[in-house]
Amino acid sequence: MAMRTTLNGACVDAHDARWDLVAGPAPDAFRAAMRRVVVGVAVVATLRDSRPWGMTVSAFTPVCMEPPTLLICVNAATATAADIERDRRFSLNLLSETQRGVSQRCAQPGASKYIDQDVVSAHDLPTPAEMPVLLDSVATFDCDASDIRTVGTHLVVIGAIRAILAPRTRRSLLYGQGNYLGSVALDTVSAGASA
Repeated sequence: MAMRTTLNGACVDAHDARWDLVAGPAPDAFRAAMRRVVVGVAVVATLRDSRPWGMTVSAFTPVCMEPPTLLICVNAATATAADIERDRRFSLNLLSETQRGVSQRCAQPGASKYIDQDVVSAHDLPTPAEMPVLLDSVATFDCDASDIRTVGTHLVVIGAIRAILAPRTRRSLLYGQGNYLGSVALDTVSAGASA
């Protein structure tokens, strides 16, 4: 029987093509498995020195509809985490395909992530928002941090939504397998489903 070694050193039957990854709870195996999930891309925005600051994230999810609540995870060692802990406010901006450059800039570790040129001015917003709203986003959620917990290397932040801003439908920016991916317009998908 031909055997091959997996990421954690386990031996599995090389002829069993079903399993590409077999591991215990090792960080590298977890990272490799999570890279297989296609996710939407978002920027968590805060204010740093009274200026808009952004950090790209993929760890976000709705929590409940009543009251409208979401969850984000950010590395505890980042400026964004410090801003959220200090101000207990943030916005979650779900990015569109046109915002790939914003995502790339806000994903650079250790780089300046001021996003002044990417933010909708306050007088152009249809309703007040405390935190930055990015131009061309699919949707923006202006949030108060109602609970913050440290889990390992990250802060898990529960966001009580204060305002929701969503312009006309745009195609979402997606990410998976270490690459940005194309998407489809939601109105096109729903129109095809009802036919």
